[in-house]
Amino acid sequence: MKVNRLSEIRALLSLGWPLFISQLAVMANGIIDTAMAGQRSAADLAAVAIGSSVYYIVYVGLMGALQAISPIAAQHYGAGRMHAVGETWRQGQWMALVLLVPGALALAFPGPMLRWLGAAPDVAAGAEQYLRFIALGMPAALWFRAFTTFNAAVSRPRIVMLINLAGPMLKVPLNLVLLDGSQAALGLQGIGALGGAGCGLSTALIAWSSAGLGLLLLRRDPFYQRFALQGWGRPNRAALKELMVLGLPMGGTYLIDVSAFQLMTLLIARSGTEMTGASAIAGSLAATTFMLPLALGNATCVLCAQHLGAQSPARARHTAWLGLSIALGFALLTALLIGLLREPLAHLYTSDPAVAAIAISLFALVAAYHVFDALQCVLAFILRAWKIAVAPMVIFAGSLWGVGVGGGWWLAHGLGWQARGFWFAAALAVAFAATGLFVLLLRHWAAENARGSA
Repeated sequence: MKVNRLSEIRALLSLGWPLFISQLAVMANGIIDTAMAGQRSAADLAAVAIGSSVYYIVYVGLMGALQAISPIAAQHYGAGRMHAVGETWRQGQWMALVLLVPGALALAFPGPMLRWLGAAPDVAAGAEQYLRFIALGMPAALWFRAFTTFNAAVSRPRIVMLINLAGPMLKVPLNLVLLDGSQAALGLQGIGALGGAGCGLSTALIAWSSAGLGLLLLRRDPFYQRFALQGWGRPNRAALKELMVLGLPMGGTYLIDVSAFQLMTLLIARSGTEMTGASAIAGSLAATTFMLPLALGNATCVLCAQHLGAQSPARARHTAWLGLSIALGFALLTALLIGLLREPLAHLYTSDPAVAAIAISLFALVAAYHVFDALQCVLAFILRAWKIAVAPMVIFAGSLWGVGVGGGWWLAHGLGWQARGFWFAAALAVAFAATGLFVLLLRHWAAENARGSA
């Protein structure tokens, strides 16, 4: 079958750029919290930093599991089964409700995790209040995540982008009101200054606002009528099982990724303040640049799943190769820019010359890490389009925990490489993961071709 390459590239980029902007908007909320809490006091900054780390660890696994809605709904959409798309959405809401219970409990009672992190008593108290406020927004946050993945599946990510862009615009005034107790300006009484915990309450309020806008669109926008989305319906055992079988290992993969990165950060913290600060700069740069391959991976997954639903596996494979090629091109360009701009980038993050010097020395490893991280990200998303998630989770566990954390510890402390050892091991880990996922994908395609020719 002849495929218009330019048309497919346009489709990938058209779906990818709103996802990219959405992710940056969500990321901006965390940056605003850090900046505003830091202006108030060091204790507030520490409470927000620790609280947001705990929230991210809890939320990212649940969010990853809900990503299963996207490839399943996209296959139905590609096949023209519009009511099946709606049924996937309804079962996705039931799945979100199931995931809500452990997620909300973990956030409402974070004491054990905070004690394990070793936070000072005043910081732990602030982080605990921050997390309890965020727990109030967890139902809305999970519902909106399901709404986000559903819209990606039906190639309509721009509406989610617009809702997410409203978040940072609401964040600043809400934080101003809640951090310092100026609620009277809004006619609110009796809350008082919440400090860093106010950032958690503003996050919850934004989650409910986003969910409210999403629900209003579902009910009013004629686009959604074709899917017959009204009501929750009843739990469907077969459909829920399909979502769980794909979603739980996807969530596990996200947790492995986040836990490995967080553990690396905690272990580097033992190397001193300057080394910790430099590694934090490297981590922030790596997280920011990751947003582009994350968006491209999501877009590639959706289009591949739609083509598979339309019984066009050859076109799905063609789109997968295009997605990989585009992601690699952008990753190499990003790595080049990191290398060329390493000094101004470091000084943009810090005015401390010692921290900047260490950060500059880490940026070459960050550039290499980014290239392989981009590849493994897109490969993992492509495999999800074919509903393959368990084997990638195993590959991630071995690569990120074994090579990344274990190898990093040996290089940092056995050979004395300190933070450089961890970042070298992290780059090697994502290279191993990318290689394993690529081999897995090629083997699956070969088996698919063999079945097709039999």
